[in-house]
Amino acid sequence: FPTRRSSDLLHLVRAMICAANADGLIDAQEREALLGRAREAGMGREELEALDIEMRAPLTLQQLVVRTPTELRDETYAAALIAITADTEEENRFLAELATQLQLSADAQREIRQQLGL
Repeated sequence: FPTRRSSDLLHLVRAMICAANADGLIDAQEREALLGRAREAGMGREELEALDIEMRAPLTLQQLVVRTPTELRDETYAAALIAITADTEEENRFLAELATQLQLSADAQREIRQQLGL
């Protein structure tokens, strides 16, 4: 997401955190994956500390949806897909509900998955 404003990037990171918490727990592997992606994106110490705080109090699905600007719907869904492996019923249910709440068609979901190689 390199061409986005910092507020957009923060929203997408929050989407990833929300997705990682879909099963009610951000485990150590998910936590390290999120921190690793943040480091790769160039986040500094202060930003990583803010990310840590976000992971301790993740947004709910409803909070994420309400805060998602129309122009970020596709990227919000993509961020959620990137964050999790969707190998549990809770995660699959989360992704389905997120897509519904963001009003993404089945074609849009399929296209996003194809772009991500999923």
